Amino acid sequence: MKRDPARFVPRTAPPPPIAGTAAALEGFATAAGMVRALRPVEPVYCLYPPLLRRAARRFVEGFPGRVLYAVKANPQPEVLHELYAAGIRDFDTASLPEIALVSGLFPDAVCHFMAPAKLTGTAETAFRRHGVRSFVVDHDSELDRLLAIADPDTLIHVRMKAFDPRSVYELSSKFGATEDVCRRLLRRVADAGLRPGLAFNVGSLCRHPDAYGDAIARAAALAREAGVEIATLDVGGGFPTPYPGLAPEPLEDFFTAIRRAAAAAPLPADCTLICEPGRALVAEGQSLVVQVILIKDDLVFLNDGIYGSLKELQISNQSVVYPPVVIRPEGPSPAMTTRPCEISGPTCDSLDLLPFRIELPVDLREGDWIKFGLAGAYSNAMTTAFNGFRPDRWVRIDGDLPPGLRPAGECDSRHSGESEGP
Repeated sequence: MKRDPARFVPRTAPPPPIAGTAAALEGFATAAGMVRALRPVEPVYCLYPPLLRRAARRFVEGFPGRVLYAVKANPQPEVLHELYAAGIRDFDTASLPEIALVSGLFPDAVCHFMAPAKLTGTAETAFRRHGVRSFVVDHDSELDRLLAIADPDTLIHVRMKAFDPRSVYELSSKFGATEDVCRRLLRRVADAGLRPGLAFNVGSLCRHPDAYGDAIARAAALAREAGVEIATLDVGGGFPTPYPGLAPEPLEDFFTAIRRAAAAAPLPADCTLICEPGRALVAEGQSLVVQVILIKDDLVFLNDGIYGSLKELQISNQSVVYPPVVIRPEGPSPAMTTRPCEISGPTCDSLDLLPFRIELPVDLREGDWIKFGLAGAYSNAMTTAFNGFRPDRWVRIDGDLPPGLRPAGECDSRHSGESEGP
């Protein structure tokens, strides 16, 4: 039978996914399904695009100002694309390579060079080659370098010391100026005809919203004492992630505290609030699947360790813990009873050990896989190639999602034999 050319409309295949996006990665319904299909002998990073987009939307819709993603937390292009797709257009970049990465992916993105100590010449390169007009300083020498190249559109944040002792990481011993220095730097920026701003960071994994309110009040007082109207106030990052045992207050409570403190300060009417979340945007959107390669009594060797994706577990004083789920494709399910195990990486360095034990099934076997959840921040970003090991395999997981994010008709993973959540 001949087709009528006038009525025949050929089918067109959907366009191929763009390289460097999560859509271009090999996809699986669950991490357990990935293990069954691939039997990976090297670590695998599993991306959960809906979780990345959900986190970005919470900030874009809830924070009362501009949201800058801190690229250092996870610079993987697939991660950046998901955040961009969800509305992130500003990026906290702390080096020229990060600026070049973001500028190359998103020509309309705004890069902010938020490193108080910058390599020689990099501020000028960022300014002239990449059009960066937002910087941070906490010392006269850094300000001198910026004043030599800046134009009237240049925004210079003065970073003040601020720390809430209830935060997990203290971030003001290395950066942040005293109040006297802040006032002087603010006046210098204003006197040069540039746009002055203030910045602070209350510490990483801050669990109490009032810490931001206290710092905002201090910043507003500093600006008044300096006689300077600030164009922006950068409240930094530090927003929490629900690692086991931390139990932070809801993210929306932080946004409310920031909004109320800014109104009470008060800040200038045209002052823009900005924030720099890293961990809070990406931690939940990625898991890490590793394999058990050797068991010596209670010492468990994995194919990843502190020189790879588990570095932050070494330095966080047990505040950052990736919840483990054992994946065993065949045979009886892992025992519910657990025991504390010492964890070693694959390198020949005897120091490649976690400083705390992890509860794992008493019947854990060599060849089992372990999925570590909440592994999207400071994991792949901190890997080295020591001893020839460097994880770099990525897949996309389309299931393993909380009920509200599952496609219609997808069953609860607890009823399908899969582990639940990233």
